[in-house]
Amino acid sequence: MCKSLVDSPVDLLNPVCFFCVRLSIRPHLAMERELSQGIAIDRPQGLPGRDGVPGRDGKQGNPGIPGRRGLKGTKGKVGRGMKGKAGSPGFPGKEGPRGGLGVKGNAGDKGEAGAKGDAGEKGNKGDVGLKGEMGMPGIADYRVSGISGVTYVQWGRKRCSASDVQTVYSGVAAGSGYSKGGGGANTQCLPLDPTWGYYRDGNQGASYIYGTEYQFEHGIYPFSNKGLFQYDVPCALCFASNKNTQFMLPAKNICPSGWSRAYYGYLMAERHTHSGRSMYVCVDYYAEPTGSHSNHNGNLFYPVEAQCGSLPCLPYVAGRELTCAVCTR
Repeated sequence: MCKSLVDSPVDLLNPVCFFCVRLSIRPHLAMERELSQGIAIDRPQGLPGRDGVPGRDGKQGNPGIPGRRGLKGTKGKVGRGMKGKAGSPGFPGKEGPRGGLGVKGNAGDKGEAGAKGDAGEKGNKGDVGLKGEMGMPGIADYRVSGISGVTYVQWGRKRCSASDVQTVYSGVAAGSGYSKGGGGANTQCLPLDPTWGYYRDGNQGASYIYGTEYQFEHGIYPFSNKGLFQYDVPCALCFASNKNTQFMLPAKNICPSGWSRAYYGYLMAERHTHSGRSMYVCVDYYAEPTGSHSNHNGNLFYPVEAQCGSLPCLPYVAGRELTCAVCTR
């Protein structure tokens, strides 16, 4: 018997083995014939064969068709990098061309008056002028013929305080009622000895005038005398000889250079919530009381306080009492 179908070519010379080879080959030939003719073969399946040796890599394929363009991405947020270090100073630039003539500036403040110059040579005597019209009657006993001067009211004092000023008369401050919508707006210094003309006693519903009282809020007493509350306000008409002009300076208690200060104090007027008319007056810092301490509430004097808004703050301060001065020259 053959060990297997054929162990070696020599075994083919053995008649027995050669017969066995033919017997083993015939079934295979018959199966190949049936497969070529499309005849179904129903035979038992053999054991799976062993995996073959991996084949070689195939050739590289041709490049694919380009893909469609992708959708537009959303806009990214703007990045904020770290602040870089300051660069080194650059070299100075060349000097530029000379600029044109600038716009003429505003005139400067008027300087102080210079020293009085020497008297000039005496001129020739002029022709006699025409006779002028008769002037207004002067103030009796208070003006010397040929001497000029100015008048002002010193509120809060019974007599004028300046040494070179004459007291024309003493009086009391008076004005419109604090709750009345009519009457005059200018406070008057009424003399203590009125002269009556035609009159009828009793009120006829005409314009009224009331005496003035000192008034203060929340214990604020800016004057040297702290006991003025609800007392009547005195006043005096003053005549300053050899002066040409005068004015009341609000919000300052000193006069400008070249001016003399007649007196100083605090600005006063009617209360801001009252409907009565009033004017701002400068009441002397050394104000005095007069009359009674009764609360008649006629015309009223209150210290004036600054209010911010249209009034610039600073230099003004809201709620601060304003000073004042009367200046002559």
